[in-house]
Amino acid sequence: MDVQVFVDLQNQFDSESSLREEISAATKELHKTCRLASAKLSKAHAVPKTQSKQVTDSVKEQFATIHTNIEAIAKQVRPVTFYRYHDMWSMAVQNACAMVIFAVYLEESRLATAADIQSYLGYRVNVTNEDVTEFVITLEEYLHGIISLFSELSRLAVNSVIVNDVQRPQEISQFASELYAGFQLLNLKNDSLRRRFDSIKYDIKKIEEVQYDLRVRGLIA
Repeated sequence: MDVQVFVDLQNQFDSESSLREEISAATKELHKTCRLASAKLSKAHAVPKTQSKQVTDSVKEQFATIHTNIEAIAKQVRPVTFYRYHDMWSMAVQNACAMVIFAVYLEESRLATAADIQSYLGYRVNVTNEDVTEFVITLEEYLHGIISLFSELSRLAVNSVIVNDVQRPQEISQFASELYAGFQLLNLKNDSLRRRFDSIKYDIKKIEEVQYDLRVRGLIA
């Protein structure tokens, strides 16, 4: 029996194990940077809208590092093996997308586009779901990031009142309602997206309750 067959197999196993370890290490760094960026962005909940730009400016360094972290992952992955290892970094990339989307909303009161994601993170969103020929951010990761925005908006509506910014919840409510209406046009077949989308109505309800309380108290028209 030619034992070289088994030697070659072991070499393949070792190579794959080494690759997984490298991807795992790079993903851990991405998670670490995302946590720091999230901590800085969370300060937006403690200031009025006029100070939002200061908060987003403070996170620019972390966004640059996130770009570098994703690049470290991308260098390890060939297009043919992209989906084989995709689950290892997908959650971290979802978090990165969510922070870009929140930052763009804080700065410009609009929804971040796929072009914004690429500008911040350095990699394009595969909006057409074509075959992967390069490292990309998947459409699902982008959509998960948008869904995460709803929970940030519900928190922001509540916290805006705490910092005496009583007009902001109205803006948030209108934006969230339009965004939700847009999302309803999608036929979501991805299970995780479907489940998370179903939770959006609770965030919308919380925003509406803030508006109701402000009207009852005569603080808004």
